[in-house]
Amino acid sequence: MNKKILMAVSFAALMFAGCSNYSHKDYTEVPLSEGEEFVPPTEFCAFEDFPQGVPFKVLGVVKAAKGTYGGADYLRPIIQEKVQKKGGNAVANYHENQRFGFWPWRMVRPVASGDAITILNTRGKSCAEMGGKTL
Repeated sequence: MNKKILMAVSFAALMFAGCSNYSHKDYTEVPLSEGEEFVPPTEFCAFEDFPQGVPFKVLGVVKAAKGTYGGADYLRPIIQEKVQKKGGNAVANYHENQRFGFWPWRMVRPVASGDAITILNTRGKSCAEMGGKTL
């Protein structure tokens, strides 16, 4: 009997382990140089990794998911809003995926996640020049 319970718990743990879209990354935050001013970007940027050649600060994790079928374009404004609520102006480690669920109405659903960051000074670079894309 105990073997069956152990197998059921192990199976459930494996199922839930695949539910997350977020994977933690360690960042080396880049502070402002002495005398450098805060100059935020004019556009909201999303980075697959992190911004290149500009100072930034990590604020925390943001996640969004749609409960039913659809595309990830629905989630982009939600992610942007969550980042801005945390005081950020960009998102690093950004990923959009389709996740599979058990229930038919959640069989394939979009999930987006990343790390809310604040770009402290763009140093005159555009979103693409920093290694990101505009959402």
